[in-house]
Amino acid sequence: MTWRPVDDDELKPLENELLWEHLAEKAANSDGQTMLYCRYISKTYYHNGGWLNIDADTYLENAHTFERIDLTHAIGIPFAPQCHYFKKGGELKQFVLLFPPIPKFWKTFHLVECAGSGSFRVRDIERKDSGIYHIQLT
Repeated sequence: MTWRPVDDDELKPLENELLWEHLAEKAANSDGQTMLYCRYISKTYYHNGGWLNIDADTYLENAHTFERIDLTHAIGIPFAPQCHYFKKGGELKQFVLLFPPIPKFWKTFHLVECAGSGSFRVRDIERKDSGIYHIQLT
């Protein structure tokens, strides 16, 4: 799986705008957390678009020290072995992965899912003070 940062002008309205506003408000009022807003478009080579889930062992890894921060919550995507089944290829699925705050000394990190052959790794994400990231998974 590859990724690229999503430009602000590329973002489309979210499926449930109130949910996203609620999450942003919750994050602003907390001691801090890391929010990864993820977008995935189902593969067109699968007749029905396939399926998607996230492994509970997903973590963030410091690119230099290999320290780990474990996933605390996922919104809009089921944990394995449950699956979200797409209805067709090319369908958009948006979800949020929540982690504790990333330490200030981390400069870059990786998002790592440990789920065997279907797992992914998003490399070299630059740390932001906001703790909010937009990631397009492909």
